Amino acid sequence: MIRSMTGFARSLFESQDISMTVEIRALNSKNLELNLRLPYSYRSWEDELRTAIKPQLLRGKVDVNLNVKQQGAAAAAELNKDVISDYIQQLREIADVNPAELLPIATRLPDALQSAEVLPDYNQKKEVFGLVQQAIKQLINYQTVEGQAMTKDLNAQIESIEEGLEQVNNTKDHRVQQVRSKFQDNLKSLAVEVDQNRFEQELLFYLEKFDINEEIVRLRQHLLFFCEVMNNETETKGKKLGFITQEIGREINTIGSKANDASLQKEIVQMKDALERIKEQLLNIL
Repeated sequence: MIRSMTGFARSLFESQDISMTVEIRALNSKNLELNLRLPYSYRSWEDELRTAIKPQLLRGKVDVNLNVKQQGAAAAAELNKDVISDYIQQLREIADVNPAELLPIATRLPDALQSAEVLPDYNQKKEVFGLVQQAIKQLINYQTVEGQAMTKDLNAQIESIEEGLEQVNNTKDHRVQQVRSKFQDNLKSLAVEVDQNRFEQELLFYLEKFDINEEIVRLRQHLLFFCEVMNNETETKGKKLGFITQEIGREINTIGSKANDASLQKEIVQMKDALERIKEQLLNIL
């Protein structure tokens, strides 16, 4: 199954003392760009978190945010007495007022209140890693659902190319006959005698430059291979599908350069349009 590279997931844990939230946001990228934003006290777990996340989110620009808030008694703030005293002293230099009147102002100034630092313990670590796994699971589910919609669109574009290829295949022989008839009419208009054997040799040599049978066969194989890779069970297939798409594009371009026929060129343009839509989708496939 195809997975998208984009998605968002959020997991939450709350208790009387603490609230923890893990958010994961993923965007498309050629490789895995993993960015972790953790509170200062939790940064010692960063390497372990990276090790746990990387095998599951293989490509994309991934931002993992951990937000922690103390609640209840753990969130109670303490007065920073030294800072408040210094504020009051500075305020009294500006205005000769009773310190009691300046106290409400000083307590609202920066760093007047401070929360006691609570260091994370093993139980918190267990909860954090559990939240990360929950968020990853949600993200993968989201990417899988989005990938199913992308698969339908890719199949529709491949079918469009196959239909155009069949039209090209059905008209290629008629194109050869048109070229032959055109040459014969031109020779007749010259009113000169022509060696028929030599004419056939030169005509065959000329028509070889416009032969697209090999390109048609190769393009069919590339389209078949694309579908096989898209439907297999491999986790990551975006890059491989991209390589196959390049080969599909080469064959379509070669057929177009050899077509020398207005009706074939119309089919080639439609095939190229479908191919561009495939390329756009592949930019977001894991």
